[in-house]
Amino acid sequence: MEDRETIHTEVARIKQLRADYDALAMDINSRRTIEAYHTWYDESSVVFSHYFDDNCKEYSNFTCVDNNGNGYVLNGNYQKIRKDFCVLVDKLERGDFGLNTQTVIAPTQQSTSSSKKRIFISHASKDKELIGKFVDSIFLLGMGMVSEIIAYTSREDTGVPAGESIPQFIQDNIACADIVLLMISDNYKSSEVCLNEMGAAWALNKHIIQILLPNTSFDKLGWLCSLDKALKIDDADSIDGLCEVFTDKLDIGIKPSAWNRNKAAFLAYCSTFSTTLLPSVIEPEVVEVTEDDVEEWGFLDYKDHLDEETVNVTNICSTLTDAMLKHNEMLNSNTRKLQSINPTHPNISQAKGIMRTTANGMDKLSLIFEDNTPLLQSSFFNMVDYATKMKSLTAPDSEETMEEEYNAINTLLKSISEAKSGCTGFRDAIDTLPKAEKTINKSKKRLSNNLTNIIGVLDECISKGQELSKSIL
Repeated sequence: MEDRETIHTEVARIKQLRADYDALAMDINSRRTIEAYHTWYDESSVVFSHYFDDNCKEYSNFTCVDNNGNGYVLNGNYQKIRKDFCVLVDKLERGDFGLNTQTVIAPTQQSTSSSKKRIFISHASKDKELIGKFVDSIFLLGMGMVSEIIAYTSREDTGVPAGESIPQFIQDNIACADIVLLMISDNYKSSEVCLNEMGAAWALNKHIIQILLPNTSFDKLGWLCSLDKALKIDDADSIDGLCEVFTDKLDIGIKPSAWNRNKAAFLAYCSTFSTTLLPSVIEPEVVEVTEDDVEEWGFLDYKDHLDEETVNVTNICSTLTDAMLKHNEMLNSNTRKLQSINPTHPNISQAKGIMRTTANGMDKLSLIFEDNTPLLQSSFFNMVDYATKMKSLTAPDSEETMEEEYNAINTLLKSISEAKSGCTGFRDAIDTLPKAEKTINKSKKRLSNNLTNIIGVLDECISKGQELSKSIL
């Protein structure tokens, strides 16, 4: 029988070695950093070999890297196996292992079946009061969970241990989580950290449950094309559905009386919370601009608006260009992965996984186009309108007054023409992709349609810009 204290000591040792390497990684190629990597990797490999074999996917991934190389090569390896390290450490801490060495962990109070699971709650810190009540009433009191299986950063008993970095805690616990809850609200959407957590959970193929908080004022969020199927935190049927998921996933027994009592108390709390503590969705104030108001604008007023819209158009074009370049890199990488599959004995599961990744990438790119195409059209048309009105306020013999604006618009027109050519070529490349699998076929069609839409808008912008140029020559 393996001594739990021995495992605890071994795990603490290799976690500290990893922290030592992280602390030196700013100077990736120094001798000291390279030595720290090898010490961490070698000792971790020895520890893991006592409890796992190649039947464990994470162990196999961890031990298959080639560590012959400089510090940059080693850091690349580190990024590849970091998640596997976290999962293996988590298995050791939970006693979730076993191989032909007949290693057995002495049972303890925490080694229940439910404590072998992990729940990560991705939330905005501004919503912590509501989420804290949810954790207490629904998870701890209602379902009878223990706080040790819940990663919730806003509280001491479920949050970041003293001395551990918050980013490291989040990365490790998302990697090890069986279920990730996305507690979606307006605060969530405006938090870069939350969106990063959401992306990480999606990239790691986690079981994700979307939960809408009261007064959420949008129906789309990043790669989540629609929130129609999200559970509502203040809805009794949604909470019961959540209970069924956790009962099945975590194999826990729930006492109906405790569940119903605490669920009712939480829903009553939500009804008060949503009306008194959560700010209601405030509609933007619509200010009607009359013709008399516009007539009061002068040359410099229009110039301010023109400059603002010019910046908007430039930024939108940059966003679209960067997104296409990143997607193209991902597409090329996935193509190489498909080509590396043995044609004699193809791994169909692996091929489908690569295709699903490609489809997800297409959907993310489609969202960017869907969000930015109408903005591009609106900003460019406004820009032309402001330039036209500026022209009408200049004296016939003072064209030099508009020279800066002419040059800016002409430069944008060249960029937009190049963007149109790039989008057309990109669409042609997407259309030639083979119809290999249902998911990728649907995503390909959606992306192709979005590219067609943006090409049409760019055509309109070019036409409008050319009309403006003719009018001011």
